[in-house]
Amino acid sequence: MSVIGLDIGTAGCKAILVGDDGRILSKTSRSYQMIVPQPGWAELDAREVWQSVKTVISETRDKAADNSIKAISVSSMGDSIIPCDENNIPVGNSILAFDTRNIQEAALFSEKLGRKRIFEITGQPVHPTYSIVKILWLQRNKPKIFQQAKKFFCYEDFITAQLCGEAVMSHSSAGRTMAFDINTLKWNDDLLALGRIDESRLAKPQASGSLAGKIKKEVADELGLLGDVRIITGGHDQPCGALGCGLPQGNYAMDSTGTVEVLLVTSNQPILTDEMLESTICFWPHVIESQYCACGQILTAGAAFRWFRDTFAELEIADASKQHKNAYDLITSQFSEEPTSVFFVPHLSGSGTPEFTPLAKGAMYGATLKTSRYDLAKSILEGICFELKINVDLLEKAGMKIDTLRCVGGAALSNVWMQIKADITGKGIEACKFVDQCPLGAAILAAFGVGIISNLNESETFVVRDLILYDPIPKNQKIYERRFKDYHRFRSSVFSLYEQIT
Repeated sequence: MSVIGLDIGTAGCKAILVGDDGRILSKTSRSYQMIVPQPGWAELDAREVWQSVKTVISETRDKAADNSIKAISVSSMGDSIIPCDENNIPVGNSILAFDTRNIQEAALFSEKLGRKRIFEITGQPVHPTYSIVKILWLQRNKPKIFQQAKKFFCYEDFITAQLCGEAVMSHSSAGRTMAFDINTLKWNDDLLALGRIDESRLAKPQASGSLAGKIKKEVADELGLLGDVRIITGGHDQPCGALGCGLPQGNYAMDSTGTVEVLLVTSNQPILTDEMLESTICFWPHVIESQYCACGQILTAGAAFRWFRDTFAELEIADASKQHKNAYDLITSQFSEEPTSVFFVPHLSGSGTPEFTPLAKGAMYGATLKTSRYDLAKSILEGICFELKINVDLLEKAGMKIDTLRCVGGAALSNVWMQIKADITGKGIEACKFVDQCPLGAAILAAFGVGIISNLNESETFVVRDLILYDPIPKNQKIYERRFKDYHRFRSSVFSLYEQIT
């Protein structure tokens, strides 16, 4: 008996096949291309995403000797929106989380209902990232698509609907729409009214790990799946990642670095205080019922380093292809051991917490004629880690003590990045060598949904615990403590320019 965990991200999707003893039997991935019609816009063709999902399911199944697949569950990026017709077929591209085209619509939500009231209902600070704001933008700017759309999906419920025909989403994904009441676990009428959308055009929210439906026969036949495969409600990727990395209770936080970097802590209740609102720390339901997640975000973390690679590292990309190595590793292997003298604010598509401003742009200071492109690359990683420290400090100021960061995602495989992270934050780092915690979290939910495991809080047999430990290097930590103060001053100056220079 086995289950499949899927993960749907901005750059690609993954699937892993997990046996009933927790062994990973096979895994595969497929990438797709983000669409940027104009600056500040970020889209995907959801039809291409679905084709990629079908491919990874088929390839994962083919790699496994055991074809007794009992369940599939989906972990996915949040905050996006996909307009679909009555047959769940997209009628336009999906709009992604860090798309900033709908600033005016976000301002309208604040004006009509108030930031504080919306935060008390949804746990989310008002921002263009959220799904309901994107729906309003479509209504005001693409009325034909808005009228054609009978359903507005996020990616978890879109893929679930393709698999089983049911429009179902988890409480955790619904909590990322800014239209969901995290206190009652229901859609909020006032916010739906502001978004000019009826509840019938959204998926039905339900608990992660519960039955969404059975796979459609035609889909099962196409994918070569046998028997009665059940589709189990999954979750937002970050809570799934926390489940998949076995995030302990206590003074731990998960640090997940992909396109976006997320610092996540869990709690038994949302803390919807004015202090949290002003820090733009958001709260939403965990995939484990009666628990909540809080997070800080850096919207372009992995995306910023990828920008450097794609723009300045043509030689490393070519060498990596010839040597069958990772281009990022070739770049970081050229870094100096000492901290750089360059500051880089890594907000290339709006900033995350605490300001959450879509106007934010990247900025560099301190370059000289001796500055190399490797200095620039390292300053980007340092800037990302300075932003992480800002978020760690915010959560600790709110009473969430953090001693250790359990790091997941592709960045966790970089010794250089992890050491910089330890040196700048001053925290112990536990880097997960197994990088696929999000699809693993989805697989855990699938296993729970069909009774392979009985308690999500006791899913240790499904958690890969191969960790690499990093402690701050005292000499570098002292230098970075001084540099952090200077970074903060430079950052404040840059932020003061966003309203003046557009």
